[in-house]
Amino acid sequence: MVRRPSPDLELLRADIPKSGYRAVVFDFDGTLSLLRRNWQGIMVPMMVDHLSRLDTGEPQNSLKKLVEQFVIELTGQPTMVQMQRLAAEIRQRGHMPQAADVYFQQYQDSLMLQTNARIRAVTRGHASPDMMAVAGTRRMLDELQLRKIHLVLASGTELKDVKNELQVLDFHTYFEPRVHCPVDQDPKFSKLAVMQQLVKQGYSARSIIAIGDGPTEILAIKQLGGLAIGLASNEVTGTGVDPLKREHLIRAGADIIIGDYRCWQELFQRLGFADMV
Repeated sequence: MVRRPSPDLELLRADIPKSGYRAVVFDFDGTLSLLRRNWQGIMVPMMVDHLSRLDTGEPQNSLKKLVEQFVIELTGQPTMVQMQRLAAEIRQRGHMPQAADVYFQQYQDSLMLQTNARIRAVTRGHASPDMMAVAGTRRMLDELQLRKIHLVLASGTELKDVKNELQVLDFHTYFEPRVHCPVDQDPKFSKLAVMQQLVKQGYSARSIIAIGDGPTEILAIKQLGGLAIGLASNEVTGTGVDPLKREHLIRAGADIIIGDYRCWQELFQRLGFADMV
């Protein structure tokens, strides 16, 4: 049964536990940070261009839908996994692809042009860190920290980049040293493994919440047995729900959907955090 307590918070289960949570695992890009917003707007056209050059006769719109589908399905995994999928699609069409890291570098070069411009805007004082984050992020993190909730960050973005961008946004103190990301774009990096490590450290699976805007972290926390909060952020505005993200997050098994963190008080009431201070 789907219920909508407010426009910003959607409950997808009636039996969500209202206590016992001890740890929250956050994704980074699109979940906390908007420094890389519109990364899909760079990745998807680049991939469609490579597939179009194969001259297979497939309509441009069909290729775009295909790429959008697998890009969002792989969101949250190391970027290299998406580039490996592009190479596989080229190979499937009877052509020899370049190495996946060639596609990765092409994408990364374009992405960092816009990301570095946003970083400069913050470091030079032309924009505040919170202007480059999902609405309500800092308040959400402050309130969780106040309640002594164990905060962990797990991202498919390269470790050195995430650490740098955490500093830019002044979010690093919430997570250090609990920042987990691939190194040298290792495609074997796993968010599920990060969550499993928490269990080994003594956190029961039912006490762990994962918050993210991609299917990867939702599928991982559901496999583990914890609570999945889908952050269907509109990365253009920084507020509200992106319908396409919402659709994929629900399909992955999200228990709750939110658009941003301005609904933190209602969310905390639902999870039992409101009574912890």
